[in-house]
Amino acid sequence: MNKLSEANFKAIKDEIKEGRLTMSGMRAYLIGLFFISGLFVGVSLAVANANTVGWDTLSTAWHRIYYAEAVLFGFHLLVMLFFWWNNAFTQKMLSIAVVLFTYKAAMDPFITVLMFSKDRGMYELYLPFILIILVGGLIIHIIVLVKWFNSLRSTVKTNEKSSKKRKKNYILFPILFIIIAITSMAIKNGLLGNFEIVFMAFIITIVYLGLLIAACEFIIAMYCIFKFPSFSVKNFNEK
Repeated sequence: MNKLSEANFKAIKDEIKEGRLTMSGMRAYLIGLFFISGLFVGVSLAVANANTVGWDTLSTAWHRIYYAEAVLFGFHLLVMLFFWWNNAFTQKMLSIAVVLFTYKAAMDPFITVLMFSKDRGMYELYLPFILIILVGGLIIHIIVLVKWFNSLRSTVKTNEKSSKKRKKNYILFPILFIIIAITSMAIKNGLLGNFEIVFMAFIITIVYLGLLIAACEFIIAMYCIFKFPSFSVKNFNEK
């Protein structure tokens, strides 16, 4: 098995140097995630405090979820406020934050869907449905990440087109499995009568899978920033 060297990560280095993963790019991305997550968690909290659900009727587990959300939002805000210097330490902290808050932003909308299902009295029907999506998405995420690292082990000048085709085919089966599973559950449990929630769940599932796949690139970028000194911002002279 070939060991990964800096040459294998040239495309990622280009993104870190002058693409989406520059320090300014990561800051802008984190600001966007903050407001998107805030929207979904805020809506779910509003529903949780409505008369139909009620904060006092929520379980201890749900209270802990919202307390954890508050802590994470606080950390997210601190990152945006204090990590504005263009140095190696800030770059590392931003790369960690991008990975962490991508995962958070991917999962936050499901809190909203579950809270709406509690409001409709259908929480027990939707919970298995959401759990399948979450677990299935994580499996796809791991597959993509492992395949990505394995493809980087090949020679830098290998046939990229055939590699991309293999990767897409490899991911297709888990995605089809998730779609078939959630569609079957929706029909079996009569969830299609609540089309708004089903449609919302479908949209956020697409977003969830997209963010998890994007997180693979962020993880690889974070790995490079910590692993290789040449990936440090101090060598890019970024202004």
